[in-house]
This record gives sequence, structure tokens and C-alpha cells, in this order.
Amino acid sequence: MHEEMQEYKIILTWEAIYDVTDIADYIEEEFGQQRADRFQSDLKEQMQNLSQFSTAFPRTQILYRGYSIHKRSFPPSIIFYIIMEQTKEIHILRVLRHERDWEISCCKDQLIHIQNKYLGADQRFF
Repeated sequence: MHEEMQEYKIILTWEAIYDVTDIADYIEEEFGQQRADRFQSDLKEQMQNLSQFSTAFPRTQILYRGYSIHKRSFPPSIIFYIIMEQTKEIHILRVLRHERDWEISCCKDQLIHIQNKYLGADQRFF
């Protein structure tokens, strides 16, 4: 008998949504609409994969509200997320481009704001 894999619900913060939009805009400007669309569909697939394999990726040394921040490399980006075991949710905190100094970005207090503890149902994705 094998144990069924637990799927987690994926939730994006507003910061992550803005990050994805910024990266897609940059890709569209530099490489065209088709490449930008492919980036977004590939990213969505990566996030859905996280719902099953979230703990397979390394933790950073950074804590956010007592949770270890995990990072998943997804060129040209890095996906930063926390795993909420008790609610079976993964909160995508940021999606930053590799070139950016992500350690400084992720440590800035004003960088990640989750209103009322977590985002409301209208901001859930997937």
C-alpha cells in the first residue's frame, strides 16, 4: 500500500503577482509576446509542481514569520515560498530575477506584506 501524496493549495502574494507581471513584461519587450506567454505557462506549471514536491527544494537561511523560506530556481527567476503544513498551503512570496540581490530583497521588512495574516479567497490561484 502506498501513501497518497498530499497536494498543497498554491497562494500568491500580491508581490509575487507583480513580480511575474514585471518579468513577463520584460520578456515580451526583449523577446516577444510568444516567449512571454511561454514563460507564464511554464511558471504556472512549476508552481503546480510545487503543490506535490514542495519540500524537494532547498531552504534559505531566511525565516519569514517563523517559517523557513524555500527557493526554487526557475531561470530566469527564483520562486520563494513558505510551506504552511497545518493548512496544506504554499504561499508564493516572491518571484525574482536571478540578477537581483534576492537575499537583500527578501530581508526587507516592507517587501512582503500579507494583509490580515493571509490573502483572501479572491487572491488564490490554481
